[in-house]
Amino acid sequence: MIMNELKITEYRCQRVLTTQQIAEAYGTDNKTISYNFNHNKDRYILGKHFILLEGDSLRAFREIHDLPTNLNKLYLWTEKGAFLHAKSLNTDKAWEVYDHLVDEYFSKKDNSGTPMTYRDAIAQLLESLDREAELQAQLDTSKDWYSIKRVAALNGVPWKTFKWRRLKAAGDKMGYEVKKIFDANYGEVNTYHRSVWEAVYPDYEL
Repeated sequence: MIMNELKITEYRCQRVLTTQQIAEAYGTDNKTISYNFNHNKDRYILGKHFILLEGDSLRAFREIHDLPTNLNKLYLWTEKGAFLHAKSLNTDKAWEVYDHLVDEYFSKKDNSGTPMTYRDAIAQLLESLDREAELQAQLDTSKDWYSIKRVAALNGVPWKTFKWRRLKAAGDKMGYEVKKIFDANYGEVNTYHRSVWEAVYPDYEL
């Protein structure tokens, strides 16, 4: 797997990887990752090597990241967890990918240095613009795009009141793609256009 094709997964501002992402990156399958974990559980520490989502925390994360509804628990692997999985596999590919993960995925880039190339300068500019847009969205400055979290807060109702599948289906039909924005609690949240909200939930304030 090429690192720039790896979708960023974050939980509470920490970059993590799902079991599927680890397996695909290391050139193996989910069963092997799960087997190695289950047979070396004494080496893995909750909160240090992995995060386990169940119940409400899983439901909230699943709604935001469009994960399968039949999941009853989800393991998220930290950088240290990724190291243990590379160690268990002990293949050249796993170690090579782990080095790339450390350099390009888990380590957030420092923009304080001067770019060495024009391409680097453009990349840094785009990253800066992306971060600015994310901050504006987080501050609810957008009048056209709303997350479930935001609409629930505006109306004083639980976020479970709104179903992302209904919003997404209406958006697809109306020609509005889902936009993702940064969220301090969940890493990313989906936002839906005002017109989609008004069509699906016309009785709620925006």
